[in-house]
Amino acid sequence: MMKKIGLSFLLMLKRLFVPARFEEKALDEEMLRTPGKIIFLNLIHNKLAIIGFVGFVSVLLFSFIGSRVIPFTENYTELTNSNLRPSRNFLKYPAELNQKEIVKIASGVSFSVALTTDGDLTIWGTECNRLMPGVSDLILDIPKEVKEANIVDVEVGSRFVICLDDKGNFYGWGHYSNDQTVVPDQIKVIFDYLNVKIVKIKAGTQWTAVLGDNNCLYVWGSMQARNNFLVPLELDYRIVDFVASEDNMALILDDGTIHVIGMRGTEFYERVPVELTDGSVRVVNAVSTIRNVLALDDEGKLHSWGSSENGLNQLPEGLDVERVVHIASGYKNFVALDDDGDIFMWGASELGQLNLPRDTSEIVRIESDFFQFYGINEEGKIVNAWGNKGYLWGSDQFGRDIFTRVINGGLISLRVGAIVVVISITIAILVGLLSGYFGGWIDHLLMRVTDVFESLPFLPIAITLSYAIGHDMRPANKMYLMMVIIGLLSWMSLARLIRAQLLLEREKDFVTAARALGIKQWGIMYKHILPNVFNLIIVNVTLGYASALLVEAGLSFLGFGVQEPTPSWGNMLESAQDSTVIQFFWWRWIIPALFVVAAALSINLVGDALREAMDPKSNER
Repeated sequence: MMKKIGLSFLLMLKRLFVPARFEEKALDEEMLRTPGKIIFLNLIHNKLAIIGFVGFVSVLLFSFIGSRVIPFTENYTELTNSNLRPSRNFLKYPAELNQKEIVKIASGVSFSVALTTDGDLTIWGTECNRLMPGVSDLILDIPKEVKEANIVDVEVGSRFVICLDDKGNFYGWGHYSNDQTVVPDQIKVIFDYLNVKIVKIKAGTQWTAVLGDNNCLYVWGSMQARNNFLVPLELDYRIVDFVASEDNMALILDDGTIHVIGMRGTEFYERVPVELTDGSVRVVNAVSTIRNVLALDDEGKLHSWGSSENGLNQLPEGLDVERVVHIASGYKNFVALDDDGDIFMWGASELGQLNLPRDTSEIVRIESDFFQFYGINEEGKIVNAWGNKGYLWGSDQFGRDIFTRVINGGLISLRVGAIVVVISITIAILVGLLSGYFGGWIDHLLMRVTDVFESLPFLPIAITLSYAIGHDMRPANKMYLMMVIIGLLSWMSLARLIRAQLLLEREKDFVTAARALGIKQWGIMYKHILPNVFNLIIVNVTLGYASALLVEAGLSFLGFGVQEPTPSWGNMLESAQDSTVIQFFWWRWIIPALFVVAAALSINLVGDALREAMDPKSNER
């Protein structure tokens, strides 16, 4: 009641003090507004329309600009980094670590462990995934017995940690599906019977190897590793050091020669330089990547062999092989420091491995493993860290970055939706105009054709055509085929709407006048009638675009749309069909699902707002 009284009082004041000519001017300006201006004003006063517009523009900018700014390799895979949870903390070591002197740093796929001179371990990074109880322990949770021991050596597999204390005791924790973290009983018996002490340890993805003080090598873990790493009897009691990839080991013998064991036929196995096996030179140190070895002899000269991938079988230009004082390696990289403190690094760089810091003057050695690199100064402190910082939105089953795939997947999905809408709108306009304007037998024929298409079950037909026609097509060609199929099966509703509107428009006076002036039929349809149904088309374009996005996502989810390795939001959701993914790897399906929902919802909001803004009733006051 009080609100009505107050409103009446304000209106009285307006009539008393506002000159009538101002009110008349305002009314004249409102009468002079064009339909387009009225629609625009209706839109900007609709909060949902603004939210939808901002949301859709944000998705567009994210995909189209992001895909040009952030590098993306469609066929890239790195199975070692599969299913890593979202994080950018792989290289963020604790600040208090630099209050101690670091002896060694070993890294896994998402974490690193530092051994300091006081025998303590410090671990940082991101937790690896726990697939099921009893199969893996938490990586970042150092066991109590390890904290109480005086650790002298530490090694890291892809997802587990092993270490050795000053009494020769062996410890391990993390992912142990092949019992890599526990010394087998049959090897314990040998150690106890021969009084063997472990002097060197090494961890792979699914295996553990140790070197005893009797110069013998012992390997356990996966059956494949145990079969690969069988040491010839004549080499027992002669091994002083070793380096390893997943399938091969390079053994350094007591006479300084190299002997390779493991999988035959690999470049690691076959391409060992002759001078390293015949005693011509004496090897004192060696490091290895997944397929290559870099060895340093007692005269300070480097020797390399293995795969030519990433250029690792060749030394970089400018590196004087006789001045090298330190070598290190990652999963796909080699590092060498010369006596002037210059750093030479070569190999792959898809995860930022070759992004050396600008200032490397304090670095005297580099601790590296997998894709993480740490520069250490003379005081044993970390001064630089580079390499794989992590995955902002996690990685998928092939070790691919979800963030970059969502960006480029959006580019594909949005492009597919746009082309589908263009195809369906073109057919709908043509059929609707001809049917509504000419009527008669043309109308009957076109509407019966429309009925036939409308009676077809959409998803079964789309899936059948996609499989039957595109079964042997390349993924890129199949994507275009899918656009055509969706476009050909989604024009009927709009065609009927355009026809119904034309049945009204063709009887109006301006059409009769145009006919009387002798304007051709096509000219009347496209120049005079079509603009009057254009508002209807615009609304349906926005709503149809949202539907096309959802259809593409659905078909790709079922495996009949955009094919791997080309990403789209739909085929990224395909992994959600696996209950294990839904339970443990939420980022692989929730993130692309959110983008599908955001894009479709924002477009629908804009479409609904356009429909209201173009409705004459919404302009009534």
